[in-house]
Amino acid sequence: MDQVFNHCPVARQYKLGGMQKFVAERLVASQHDTASVTAMAEIPAQPLLSAQQRSRAQGLASSLTHHMIHLVARCLEQYPRLNGALHEGIVYEFAQINVALAIAMPNGDLQTVVIREANHKSLADIVQETDALVATARAGKITLDQVRGGTFTLSNYGSLQHTTWATPIIAPGQSGVLGMGRTRPALVADDSEQGWQVAPILPLSFTYDHRIINGVPAGQFLEDLARHIHQLDTENPL
Repeated sequence: MDQVFNHCPVARQYKLGGMQKFVAERLVASQHDTASVTAMAEIPAQPLLSAQQRSRAQGLASSLTHHMIHLVARCLEQYPRLNGALHEGIVYEFAQINVALAIAMPNGDLQTVVIREANHKSLADIVQETDALVATARAGKITLDQVRGGTFTLSNYGSLQHTTWATPIIAPGQSGVLGMGRTRPALVADDSEQGWQVAPILPLSFTYDHRIINGVPAGQFLEDLARHIHQLDTENPL
């Protein structure tokens, strides 16, 4: 007799195993142990896109993800609690800023790789290290040291054409995760005669642990990140 679950015939069943099971258990634990809140923002993206064009013109194959790792790490220097965690009533502020990057594996599983002390690295260093880690992970050769020790997570779902917002889950042992949506054109107010222009914006979803950081500093983090992006027009990230 065909198997039935929830009053419906089942086409296929299988157990979670390996990394998929490990990630699932950690995400459930995180939802149980944190008071997660998600703040969403739309940030002007032209300085970020221009910085990417300049770096590529100089021979560096950077992506928006590479630039955001670079910027987030610098911004976190001003927010030690976001680069920390709460455990059994004690807040731990980490001595390193290690950005964990969530990546999709060929089999559909989720994996993170860790760029250690990202705030002390140039954009070129981040491009080289990130690309090497992603290639190693997708080849199935990643080691524990390359996936653990993250202090803040970045998740880029911008490859999805119609997904603008998400509510990413905080990884255990961290207090924040930043989700990047797809850069898209939008109407933006300006000082021109018509009062607006069409310009690219970057949608961001920032989930943080409300037990150790409240909405004001969380919002300030997004404002400072926007300021760092704006300053790219006058900086050479290389």
